[in-house]
Amino acid sequence: MPNIYTSPLVSVLMPAYNHAPYVRAAVESVLGQTYGNLELVVIDDASMDETWEVLQSFEDARLRRYRHDANQGAHATLNEALGLARGEFVAIINSDDVFAPDRIAACLETLHDTDADLVGSDIVLIDAAGEPVPEHWWVRAFSDLKRVWIETGDWHATMLHGNVFMTTSNCVFRRSWLEAVGDFRDLRYVLDYEWLLRGLIKDRRLAWLDAPLLHYRLHESNTISERPLAANLECAAMLRALAPQLLGANALERMRLEHLAAQWARIEQYQGEIWATLRHEALAAKEAELFPLIADRDALIAERDVWIAERDQLIARQAEWIADRDRWIMERDGWIAERDARIAADEAALALCREENALLEASTSYRLGRRLTAPVRWLRGWLARWQ
Repeated sequence: MPNIYTSPLVSVLMPAYNHAPYVRAAVESVLGQTYGNLELVVIDDASMDETWEVLQSFEDARLRRYRHDANQGAHATLNEALGLARGEFVAIINSDDVFAPDRIAACLETLHDTDADLVGSDIVLIDAAGEPVPEHWWVRAFSDLKRVWIETGDWHATMLHGNVFMTTSNCVFRRSWLEAVGDFRDLRYVLDYEWLLRGLIKDRRLAWLDAPLLHYRLHESNTISERPLAANLECAAMLRALAPQLLGANALERMRLEHLAAQWARIEQYQGEIWATLRHEALAAKEAELFPLIADRDALIAERDVWIAERDQLIARQAEWIADRDRWIMERDGWIAERDARIAADEAALALCREENALLEASTSYRLGRRLTAPVRWLRGWLARWQ
């Protein structure tokens, strides 16, 4: 067994894209491995967040950083990283996942002991904060796939049941695997699954470590929950394409399976067409119900709009009438205020006259004059009675 602490070189490949909250933990989990002879090749696939700034903050000679000017996608970034790898062994980690400290050492030991070409391990599902997620459909699916491997011990049966490796982060392999299998293909959801199945077709040997050496992070931007229907359709098409090579032991069996796969493809096509037809018919039926309702609604809207227009006209006329009355009231208020001012002035003048008259009547000259003219007033009064 080789001394895993000094040799051979292990290239850890990390495609990174918009994982600024998680990439530091991913990088630290690789650089903190108990196995020291490694290089970490990170390619930032034109992230739009602070991923590149986080990567720039590390100072470690084992870290090699590259950055794309434009996004190229997961498969192209992975293939570029594979071409940059210098190690005899290669591991992959996504920029939001975390390696256990002894993952690389344990995987190298298993590859040596089993003479396998690629090894995976048990996985712990964690959330965005790094805490374990004990209950989730992913956990149940993973447990089901592990059960198949435990019960059958057959990699073809296990991998046909589903991808127990679950993610590219769970692949540690010899360079000979890469030389036999080649690069990843341009698939959105199952590029790792297809790559592993091609390894089985090439008679590469798989191994499994029943130890939780990988922490797979579940968060809101995971590809696994992006478009479930598209992911399942891509998986079905991939399995159909590889089934003849996976299951055919000879040319005759492969020929038969190719025809089965062609039938399978037609069935999927017919299912899609039937589903589209049924959906169209259901839509047409709904439209038949909906259009009269729309017509009734539109008629009600038109009637309502007429009422609103009539109401607005009445309101406008009423507003004009009110404005006229307000102007009339304002005019009267002005007139009343003018009369009030004149009355107040007259009352003030009258009060002054009364005051002056009272002073006059109280004067000595007025009383004396009244006595002197009393005979005259008496004579005038007597004459007035006899006339």
